[in-house]
Formats: sequence, structure tokens, C-alpha cells
Amino acid sequence: MRRLLRRPVLPQRRRNRVLLAVAAAVAAALVAIGVLWFTPAMSVRTVEVTGLDRLTEPEVVSALAVPAGTPLMQVDTSAAAHRVAGIARVARVSVHREFPSTIRVDVTERVPVAFRDTGDGPHLLDRSGIDFAAEPPPPGLPKITMADPGDAELLRSVLQVVGGLPPELRGQITSIDVGSPSDISFGLADGRTLVWGSVERSGLKAPVALAVLQQPGQTVDVSSPNLPTTE
Repeated sequence: MRRLLRRPVLPQRRRNRVLLAVAAAVAAALVAIGVLWFTPAMSVRTVEVTGLDRLTEPEVVSALAVPAGTPLMQVDTSAAAHRVAGIARVARVSVHREFPSTIRVDVTERVPVAFRDTGDGPHLLDRSGIDFAAEPPPPGLPKITMADPGDAELLRSVLQVVGGLPPELRGQITSIDVGSPSDISFGLADGRTLVWGSVERSGLKAPVALAVLQQPGQTVDVSSPNLPTTE
């Protein structure tokens, strides 16, 4: 005959002690959360901002809109980051709590790769085509001129190409002329013209252009990178 094995049953007192211990642990956790949520000891006393270039810390702190003394656990970091991202010059931002009393804001600013004149003065554009500042361009920043200024997709494609060029080539470009998607050319600092064609195969065109620019010629054409020409 088979004998049934029964698991030992904990005595009632022992079960009660286990339940009391669990309840005490939960209560302690709730108290700890309550302390973190409400206590002034864990409130915002410092804001640290990193990654600034043209922006100032007061600009970022103002947009952050987290009053000093706010309990750290009550700070909605996502909403705060969203407010800072509303600054036109901000490309990316993250906001973190650092206990016991610090909010850390990591900012990446937009980098201009070109500017264009819209009639009310120069506007800086990043490599995504975002117009983020109306101000004089920094020295050496190329001016972009488009036959169709409203073609945002083409503008973005061209500026992504320019932003991704090797620094030794990008640094020579003083103007960008876009007649059509297949008619893109760059004016260079030495007065020459670099005919680029379309944005296709730009990764191949860049090293070819650097090589061909070592040769004489007023116009360098790399629109067909396998058959570059100079005139």
C-alpha cells in the first residue's frame, strides 16, 4: 500500500510570525517611500547642467521649471526634459535625480552646418534642417541657397550630407547651391566649384573629391564618382 507523504504544516504561531514580518517589511517600505516623497532632506537644492555651449545655465534652469525645495521623488523628470527640449537650440536632453538633493540635466545643443538668408537675416540650420536660431553665422559656416526653399526633405538630405563630410572637406565649403535634387554644388574657399550632383553615393564622392581637389582645375565634378572630371 502506498503511503501518502504530507508536507509538514507550520505551527500557527510560526505562520503568524512570518505574516507579521512581511507586514512589518511592507510598512517599513511604505514609510521609506513616504519619507522620500515628502521629506525636506530629500528635496531639490542643486541643479547641475552639462553640455552647454551657447546656451546659459539660467536659460536651462528656467525652462526646467523645478522649484528649489521640491521633494526629489515628486519631480517628473520626463516632463522637465520635455520643457527643456522646447528650447530651439536643444537637440537632446535628459533629466535625472541624483540623491539626496540634485537634479542633473544633460544637454546636447544643435550644431549649425549651414545658414540661409530668409529676408529677415541669417538663420542657422543643423544637419536635420532645423532652423534653430536667427543670428549671424559663425565664421566659415556655408550659406545654402535653394531653387525651391520650401523643399524641406531635400534641404534635410543635403545638410545631412554636408554634416557627414570629412572635416577636411567640409571646412573648405563656403556655399551650397541646390538647383534641384540632382544639381547640388559647393563653392570652396579657394574660389573653385565642387559639383556634387545628387545626394546619392555621397560616401564615395567625399574621398574622390579630396583626391581630385589636389589637381588643378577651377571646377571639380564628382557627380559620377567613378569618372570625376576637372576643368
